[in-house]
Amino acid sequence: MSGDASAPLLGEEGNATILIEDATDPGWGPPPQEGATLFQATFNMVNIFMGIGLLSMPFAMRQGGWVGMLALAIATAVFCISGKLIVRNFEKMPPDVAHTYPALGVQAIGPVGRYLVGFFALSEFYGGSCIVLVVIWRELQGILPRDMKVAGLSPFVFSVVVGTVATLPLMFIPSFKRLSWLSLLGCISTVVVTVTVIAAVAMDPLREKMPQQPPPEHGVVRWGIFESIGIFAVSVSGHSSLPVLRNSMKQPQAFDSVINWAFTAMLIIYGAVAGLGYYYFGDAASTLITEDLATNSPFVGRSIIIPGLTVDKLVAACILVNAYTTYPCLILVIQDMLWSVLPWLNRDGLHRQPRKAVATAVRLLLFGVGCCIAFAAYNVLGNVMSLVGGFASMSCSLLMPSLFYLILFWKELARGSRAGVILLLAVGVALLILTVGQNLVDMANVQEAGAQNLGRSAAFASEASVPSMYDDSPVRWQ
Repeated sequence: MSGDASAPLLGEEGNATILIEDATDPGWGPPPQEGATLFQATFNMVNIFMGIGLLSMPFAMRQGGWVGMLALAIATAVFCISGKLIVRNFEKMPPDVAHTYPALGVQAIGPVGRYLVGFFALSEFYGGSCIVLVVIWRELQGILPRDMKVAGLSPFVFSVVVGTVATLPLMFIPSFKRLSWLSLLGCISTVVVTVTVIAAVAMDPLREKMPQQPPPEHGVVRWGIFESIGIFAVSVSGHSSLPVLRNSMKQPQAFDSVINWAFTAMLIIYGAVAGLGYYYFGDAASTLITEDLATNSPFVGRSIIIPGLTVDKLVAACILVNAYTTYPCLILVIQDMLWSVLPWLNRDGLHRQPRKAVATAVRLLLFGVGCCIAFAAYNVLGNVMSLVGGFASMSCSLLMPSLFYLILFWKELARGSRAGVILLLAVGVALLILTVGQNLVDMANVQEAGAQNLGRSAAFASEASVPSMYDDSPVRWQ
């Protein structure tokens, strides 16, 4: 899923539809005079796709074991193929029709396609926005002193309150234009995280300086591999942006090379953080790698530049700023996705925009509901990421492109090609079911365990305050 929704070099219009649709150009159109080069397009694509998923690579490996490296490579290759399919699908659309993902759904399966695409795309982006909110709160809490209390609030409650209040004003920003200068923050945080993980292993290759001794163990293969696949899926998805990326190039015909190079770069970066991070932190890997850097790495307690500014806090600050600026971009994308599927805004071939007050109210509503969902998902972030990847990303970036390709190119495909696409669909559906099923079971187990712990605590407190049979005064726990 999109790590930075306001990717640079795509244009200066500042419209949120830049990821979803090109409302100003009904077809592919001629390549722009000053379009992006192959390198620039590759950079844009990596910048759009890579995001929060990078922070959970070691955790994904912990859930699946070392076989997760193979799963990561396969997931990257499969989503690379589906990326090429979604772009080829647009070749079947009339030149006078807007080349948007919802319009592609209509072309492939009729009017219901618009709503099917809208549902899965909205699920992917909205799930991603809730994940980003959790990351904002967690990274803010990671920067604060552990024993700090403000007005009686714990660091957790304080980070939620401050993070929410600080994010609220961003909901009044109507377009990407005012956020475009922040577009490189995603790349900066990616570089910082990757370099920090490599440095941790280089400084302590035998894990002798790790605070947790003996060092955590590793697994080869585990049942949690399906949860890992969900996290990998959400990390290599973002296919709604591919048509516009292609159209932004000087030589659109070279876009297959862009996809190949971009997914290769993502595999190298994800693989480095996943492999090295899991080697170092092992089965103690946390949902977000910043938590491990703060508590169980050679950087613990080491200040840089100024006293109190440790490496883990610097990394957390970079990720916090990136997440903070990414969130409003995602909300703008979600807003425009809503506009693109609502029937009363798309009549007679015209795309209408609602009033600014209505748009602002919708963004505020999305923010409020998202905060509630994020708060509920705070302690099961890994499952939520995997659930979004297994359901929404798998559907939006793998199943639908493959299904649309099979429908639109059925007569032109040889039997072998048809069988290959059908196999891809079958594997995707199976992975979706297994990933969603495992995460729902895991989340139910977490809730059940929490309820049991709460019940035991309440029973213990009740017994501690029951009046004694042999004394008139109550015995209370001090």
